[in-house]
Amino acid sequence: MSENSEPDGYRIQRTQVARYFFWKHVLLILLTGIWFFGAGIVVAIIYAFAIGTWLPRKQATALRYWLDDSTLRIDQGVFFLKRKAIPLDRITDVALAQDPLLRRFGLWTLNIQTAGSGGRPIPEGVLVGLESPEQVRDELLKSRDVVCRNAA
Repeated sequence: MSENSEPDGYRIQRTQVARYFFWKHVLLILLTGIWFFGAGIVVAIIYAFAIGTWLPRKQATALRYWLDDSTLRIDQGVFFLKRKAIPLDRITDVALAQDPLLRRFGLWTLNIQTAGSGGRPIPEGVLVGLESPEQVRDELLKSRDVVCRNAA
């Protein structure tokens, strides 16, 4: 089984996602540390050479996204595990997004919006680093339509 193959889920570009997580962490530490009198420079260097090589790889390995009947399932996390189950009939929008750092690594996020999320702009689910994000978006919307038709 190759590094990117998934036994029962969507394929993820794990190497690129790990690099993205590493630089996201370093930039966050730097920006936060600059705010606190420059301490972030030292902390970012310590992070980069201590757990910075291990943690992003573990985070990328822990990601898993799959469809289970009428539910989108998302697993993520290393220290704090998070498992989400989003019913397809609650999905209102699936948007592709790419910030400058994601673009640098050739990655996209799929932001899953749901009904009943309180009108907040934060997506219910975020899928990072899918190999074919447009195809996955189309599949999710198609599956959602089938589930909604069958429920009616």
